[in-house]
Amino acid sequence: MTGEFNYMSHYRFSVLVPAPQWTHDEALDATDALGAAGCTDASIRGHVDGIELLFERTADSLQAAISSAIADVERAGYTVSKVELEREAIPG
Repeated sequence: MTGEFNYMSHYRFSVLVPAPQWTHDEALDATDALGAAGCTDASIRGHVDGIELLFERTADSLQAAISSAIADVERAGYTVSKVELEREAIPG
């Protein structure tokens, strides 16, 4: 039996979403919207410029992981202003 294996890698990176100071309810609404849009593999934390989504995404490539994360954030109705890579996310 011959099988084709697709080995996907895990990539860690941060996505910054500019946002005003949110109330507790607005933050919960954002969390719900981001989760419903597919950002369930991200942790959300506050950032001086808005919110930061810390992704750990499985994909065929780093580019695919970042592109799909940005698409998910935009589907939730938010704009991505910056993407930051963690050092170990880049294969050496």
